[in-house]
Amino acid sequence: MTDASLRVQIRPEQPGDGDGIRAVHDAAFGGPLEGRIVDDLRGSEWLIPGGSQVALDDGQIVGHLLLSRAMLVDRHGRAEPIGVIGPVGVLPQRQGRGIGAELMRAAIEVAGRHGLPLVALLGHADYYPRFGFEPARAIGVEPPRSWPDEAWLALRLPGWTAGLRGTVHYPPAFPVE
Repeated sequence: MTDASLRVQIRPEQPGDGDGIRAVHDAAFGGPLEGRIVDDLRGSEWLIPGGSQVALDDGQIVGHLLLSRAMLVDRHGRAEPIGVIGPVGVLPQRQGRGIGAELMRAAIEVAGRHGLPLVALLGHADYYPRFGFEPARAIGVEPPRSWPDEAWLALRLPGWTAGLRGTVHYPPAFPVE
């Protein structure tokens, strides 16, 4: 159990959380892009129910993670829904205390409940493997752009099959395609 799990509550986003979520991402990333992505996906068909998770400490939002739907498109044009994680943000003064890890565990649980075969993300190669993420290209999952192998990661979930291969197409809110 992490230090954060003793004090921080993880729950799905609720109405009225938008300002706190934007504040977290603005502080964590130094600008408005990530908060705008969340705003654009809120209420869209791309948002997985329960996929927008907040971390609360004494009623204040101190972290946020977004799990949204994307499509894995194979070379024949067949598309399979998968999950993509991002943005993930924690207030800078609260980083390194396990809040991000608690958010990750919650998102992986949500993805599993929705029967997704795979969750992909662009992130730090030294952080995400602790949750089971591995280099995505090695399992046939290509990014939408030329991203470094060490940062393009995927987590195979119970619905994964070896024939599931292709290129990930992110929701339109992401500036990746």
